[in-house]
Amino acid sequence: MRFIGSKEHLLPFIEDAWGRYIGSGVRYVGDLFCGTAAVSRLLKRLGNKVVANDNLRLGYVLAQAALNVRDEPAFHRLLETGEVAETAVASLYPTPYDQVLAYLNSLTGDEGFFFREYSPGGTRDKEFERCYFSDGNAKKIDAIRRKIGCWQRAELVSEVEGCLLLSDLMRAANRVANIAGTYGCFIKHWDARAQRPLALRRSVITPSLHSHEVFCMDANTLAGKLDFDVLYLDPPYTWRHYGAYYHILETIAQGDEPQVSGRTGLRPWEQSKSRYCDRADAVSALREIVLSARTRHLLLSYNEEGLIPHEQIIGILRDRGKPACLEVGYRRFRSNNGGSRRNILKERLYYVQVESERSREGGQPCSVLAQAPKQRAA
Repeated sequence: MRFIGSKEHLLPFIEDAWGRYIGSGVRYVGDLFCGTAAVSRLLKRLGNKVVANDNLRLGYVLAQAALNVRDEPAFHRLLETGEVAETAVASLYPTPYDQVLAYLNSLTGDEGFFFREYSPGGTRDKEFERCYFSDGNAKKIDAIRRKIGCWQRAELVSEVEGCLLLSDLMRAANRVANIAGTYGCFIKHWDARAQRPLALRRSVITPSLHSHEVFCMDANTLAGKLDFDVLYLDPPYTWRHYGAYYHILETIAQGDEPQVSGRTGLRPWEQSKSRYCDRADAVSALREIVLSARTRHLLLSYNEEGLIPHEQIIGILRDRGKPACLEVGYRRFRSNNGGSRRNILKERLYYVQVESERSREGGQPCSVLAQAPKQRAA
């Protein structure tokens, strides 16, 4: 999924750091800014019981699908109705999950909310013509989202099964969205990807013996309420607010039809504003969560271009123990005044083995312990 700050391509780096600093002997781990749940899935695969959290509903839905689908979903209640079996294409697939996806992919498109607000056909006579999705793909999103909502309200799918299908829909929509990377704007001319027909694909299912917990709340509040063996923090590091930049995915996750505004059709998002996206408040927000965290080990991901300077991060972490830091370089493509250049950015992963209250003073300055191989970012 195209997502600011995604750690999908940095998972080998994070797993290597986990082996270096954490190893075995931990069980209860937290990922409190989970986003697309890439790191949560890694922590699940490593055998941990995971607590995932995000202040956006889209993060909650993606984490529920990634963590609490622990074996092949059966969709018992839905299949008992016979609705899915009535579709000839569904009968061609051997598993219930594939049958349900085939049924949803076979639906005829609706001229619903996404068509009216985010396609050229639906917005042609409005103040702003929006080209986030082709007419056909917008109608398909409407039909699939409406059907999943009907199943949820009738309790024909469990919460986790519903989140799995919504997760598949968000990923499918993201693959055909006419955007450069975020939903902060759409591309004026149609991208080749946006002209492909939308189709749901099955998610990769990671087996697990644990049940996992997922929250949708403020991370700073949650950090002081639960006890963790390891707490992984990946807060926003730029001024970009995720609620605004991913408003369309949030609407899919919410299942509502909000009043939208402006050229981009932005839904109300102010309640999801993050202190970490405000240069004046980011330092105090990080200090608050670090000091209140109830954990034995603390890991923090942060980009070198982030709002909080490296030295200030070290100063904050030193209040909980002796910080260490790993760096990894990755390539980023940037357009500049019509030209282009490639440059190398650093992603930093900080680690602290949390000391007792009596031993917090006198921490030593942090040094960069290692530089991992360069990797390509999403």
